[in-house]
Amino acid sequence: MAPASLANFAPGNIISDAVFFDHRRMSAGQIQSFFQSKVPVCQAGYTCLKDKYDTSRTTTADAMCRAYPGGVRERASTIVYKVAQACGINPQVLIVTLQKEQGLVTHTWPSEWRYTIAMGQGCPDTAACDTRYYGFFNQVYGAAWQMKRYANPPGTSNFFNWYAPRNTWNVLFHPNRACGTSPVSIQNQATANLYYYTPYQPNGAALRAGYGQGDGCSSYGNRNFYNYFTDWFGSTQKPANACSTPAGANAAKRTYVVTAPLNARIAPSTSCETRKMTLAAGTVVQAVAGSGEWLKVHVETSDRWVNRAYLRYATAAESACALPGGVQSAKYAYVVGQPVVARIVPNGGCGAGQAPVATGTILQAIAVNADRTWIKVHAGDSDRWIMRSTVRRATPVETPCAIPGGVGAAIRAYLIKPEGTAGRAAPSAACGMGATRLSGGLIVQAEQVSADRTFIKVSTGRGHLWVARADVTRFDGADACATAPATRVATRAYVVLDGGTTARRQPTTSCSTGAVDLAAGTLLAPAAGTVAGDWLRVTSASGERWVPRVSVRTATQDDVCRQPTDAAAAKRQYVVSASGTTARVGPHPSCTAGSAKVPGGTVAVAVAVTADGSWLKLKLGVGDRWVLRRDVTRAP
Repeated sequence: MAPASLANFAPGNIISDAVFFDHRRMSAGQIQSFFQSKVPVCQAGYTCLKDKYDTSRTTTADAMCRAYPGGVRERASTIVYKVAQACGINPQVLIVTLQKEQGLVTHTWPSEWRYTIAMGQGCPDTAACDTRYYGFFNQVYGAAWQMKRYANPPGTSNFFNWYAPRNTWNVLFHPNRACGTSPVSIQNQATANLYYYTPYQPNGAALRAGYGQGDGCSSYGNRNFYNYFTDWFGSTQKPANACSTPAGANAAKRTYVVTAPLNARIAPSTSCETRKMTLAAGTVVQAVAGSGEWLKVHVETSDRWVNRAYLRYATAAESACALPGGVQSAKYAYVVGQPVVARIVPNGGCGAGQAPVATGTILQAIAVNADRTWIKVHAGDSDRWIMRSTVRRATPVETPCAIPGGVGAAIRAYLIKPEGTAGRAAPSAACGMGATRLSGGLIVQAEQVSADRTFIKVSTGRGHLWVARADVTRFDGADACATAPATRVATRAYVVLDGGTTARRQPTTSCSTGAVDLAAGTLLAPAAGTVAGDWLRVTSASGERWVPRVSVRTATQDDVCRQPTDAAAAKRQYVVSASGTTARVGPHPSCTAGSAKVPGGTVAVAVAVTADGSWLKLKLGVGDRWVLRRDVTRAP
């Protein structure tokens, strides 16, 4: 009669990965007690598993297993435990394999040859056993190593691929191929490992027989594995106490680098899903404890367990960038008192991911390190650490203007509603510092959206500012360069700031067609501006263009009276129009110093002309002066 557990036998999911690779299931003492419970008394003249000793050898670490420290006269239970920890295999899996291969767990008079090939490792169905694997330790270690090799871990080849998980394969019923196959959808690596190790599935006769004999095409390895495991240890699918804290974890102090994205867990088990978090490749972590193939590391507010297979040793430079531990929450906003460098960890020795922060920047603190000398703040698209000594507490007025966190990327263009809107330094209506009006009817390019999606950060003529999403509408026009805004007269002169600027056909950064770069120091004489003054319309060599107000400053007398560097030579004679004109030291109406009235009909020779042809420099009685080209005509 079949055991009741066989009603749940699933050929494609005999055992879950979470159970198969949970090395914490049993301690060495629990394994020894289990062996003793199965054979309390051994037949005279024989050595049962509870009394078996073997000399193990020292192995070096590789892609499959960590190093195994060998020992003289080690108990079988100790060997099973140490191999399970080194290779990251559930010791129950090794125990069940000992039973289903040679019956060693329950045998009361085992012959020595059973220990020689205890796990069936290196013993194919069609050939003699490989003598390299003879011996109890070699069998247990070799089997565990092989089970890890089946997954083709990093650093090995992709050799084992014919039972790869999440695929359907035709699996034999028996070594006699005449018994046929049937398709099995192998769902996980653990089940694939069992089929690599014993490449047959039980047929109907084998399943109906329970632990007994089926027919001539029956095989029993994977059936018996399932039977023994469920009878002795419970479900092959439900991990036991997956998130429990392991006993006997060892202290650790090395620093490591994450080599591939991995889940950090509150316990060293892939079946522990509670409060797991993802660490990105390149993250540097400080280990504080170890258990088998798992390490406990600092991840700021708490510690987490990560698998060693996805780590490498950190260099000295990388170690300075390890995530801290003992971090606590913080809630105040701060103002930067001097130019500082924000860092990815609270350590001035970490050179990775540095970001400069300007004086006066308002930052929202979210955490403080263990010794309270650094604070973690929102810094745009990521969070960074700055030294607490470089900042001061923000005032109630400053606090709403702190740089926000949790922002998302945005790419759409929007049209400011006709009544205009306020541009702010932060996505908060309470942020009044530096708030400025933005003209209605302008197109703005979105760059970010606030965490609550009520504000968008846009590129404007006043710089990158946050505007209320309710004050804009989606721009669905085909050409951002064809939208003409309302204007007002502009009379002041301006100078392009350091870094230069881009003059555009329309007052929006969404218009790139026909854009012209203007060098720093260029003197501008805008004839008009947008209603709120956030863009200025100027005349360039390419025609009328718009420049953002944030990229210029108001010109001084020295600016407007300076001699242009791009003026060309001129030599023709000109006659001043009948109404006369004003001659100036510099080619700009705002240059009043040293100006002089020139009567109509005056004839003079030109010596220079501005690049746009709007001003001529004439030789006059008061000296060389600039006059508007429109106020003179060519002399006959």
